[in-house]
Amino acid sequence: MSKKMTGHFDDLIEMASEFVQKQKGVWDHTAWTNFLAEAKTMGFEVNDELKSYLGTLLDSMKRVYNAAAATESITKLMTGMTENTVDFMKKTKGVWDHDGWQSYLKDIQKKGLDLNDETTKYLGGVLEASKELYAFPAIANKMMAKASKKSKEA
Repeated sequence: MSKKMTGHFDDLIEMASEFVQKQKGVWDHTAWTNFLAEAKTMGFEVNDELKSYLGTLLDSMKRVYNAAAATESITKLMTGMTENTVDFMKKTKGVWDHDGWQSYLKDIQKKGLDLNDETTKYLGGVLEASKELYAFPAIANKMMAKASKKSKEA
């Protein structure tokens, strides 16, 4: 597999969450291009398709951040959202039903996070954007190769 495809799904989700928190939900074009440059240094091939998926993910995370920014637990919410999204995507392989969605929300709430209608709606956007990124061929192929390597080592 080419070096351009060495990134991992979890790294991108975590990087996006950290970016939104660092920028406090607001950024300009320079910050966006710096974000893309960081993704490129991590080994991702930053083409138009990946830019689109990342832009959608950042926008969804920004909505969650801005909806909950007034609360004291914004960092806890963003961290919990990131961890749960990565775990959920890996567990479901990007396919879920309503019961799966309810399970995702319950897992976030178990971490002590209060969700209102607005943040729940925006979390749905984060999950859908993450699904698109999860299924992005360069990332999906890398994750399958990593899983295969782990099963051979076991």
